[in-house]
Amino acid sequence: MKVSIPRTDLARRGLLKALLLLTMLAPTAPVQAALSLAGADIRNDDGGIVLNARFDVALSREAEEALQSGVPLRLEMQLRVTRPRGWWWWDAELVDEAVHTELRYHALSRRYVVLHEATGERRTFFRRDAALNAWASIAGHQVIARDRLDTDTRYQLHLRARLDASSLPYPLRTVALVSPEWRLTSEWYEWPLDG
Repeated sequence: MKVSIPRTDLARRGLLKALLLLTMLAPTAPVQAALSLAGADIRNDDGGIVLNARFDVALSREAEEALQSGVPLRLEMQLRVTRPRGWWWWDAELVDEAVHTELRYHALSRRYVVLHEATGERRTFFRRDAALNAWASIAGHQVIARDRLDTDTRYQLHLRARLDASSLPYPLRTVALVSPEWRLTSEWYEWPLDG
């Protein structure tokens, strides 16, 4: 006895097989690394201007694999204070500094370690999200002393965060400099400052 399958069912099966094959062969888009400002607080303290800021971080698959393999990731937060001079000349730059934090994962203890290089403060975390928040944060940092600001002048504070690819191990550094999956840089954020 011979069973015949209707042509419409054969066409559907062929179409389903083709769609399944295409989805298996289609390249998946890599998750792009992202870095954006989650919040910032700028205060006029007795000594000067103090900054608290936190960035939201989404690591790409490549950066996450490197971190899990023991490669330290170094974040650089660039701070600038400028005094606008008008459209005819460049702004005067009063402060141009970088604050560095390092994130490491220790596979044996399953802990993340965040090191703030300026203060030497080292903190340990069990949870990845808490470690990323601490890694991409700056707290109580004095940007500029009060005596360097004129009271009747307006200033601008600029802040940006980026992954410091030059601190990666050499074989990985060459890949990170050309690969879009390693481009972890925020845009510049600006705030007006009163002297």
